[in-house]
Amino acid sequence: MQFNLYHWLFDDPYTAGTGAGLSGPEPFRLLWPWLICSCVGLLIAFYYAVEGRKRFFKDKPLEKYMLDRYLGWFAVICFIALPLIFARVQLYQYFFAWRFWRILLLLGLLAWGIHWLVYLVRKYPAERANSKAWDNRQKYIRTSSKRSGKRKAKAGAR
Repeated sequence: MQFNLYHWLFDDPYTAGTGAGLSGPEPFRLLWPWLICSCVGLLIAFYYAVEGRKRFFKDKPLEKYMLDRYLGWFAVICFIALPLIFARVQLYQYFFAWRFWRILLLLGLLAWGIHWLVYLVRKYPAERANSKAWDNRQKYIRTSSKRSGKRKAKAGAR
């Protein structure tokens, strides 16, 4: 028997199970790993949004910006995974139960991870050096207070 990628990706579990000689749908053996990974990803993003952003990155705007961007997309991907898992378990004869959607989800996670690694390797060191140079430059620039501005305005009015 020859492997047919199209049928493997786009057959619903019920058709795949009956085609393989099973009496019902094909079993979903990876239910708990998918659920655990999706829920842990959502918890990480939620904790960062509620507490971690203030606690760990209060005075680090560059890291805060980076994590805001990338953990936001990670939360979206993990949130999309939950209905797809539900569709695979409960709606196994329908459109969203296809393997294609889980493969697409994995490809999205892979693209997200590669994009983050490319950012960390290529752009982050330059942005960090720029941020340090900006902080160093700001130490030597004198800031004016509001009070001195009012004094100048009063002196000009006399």
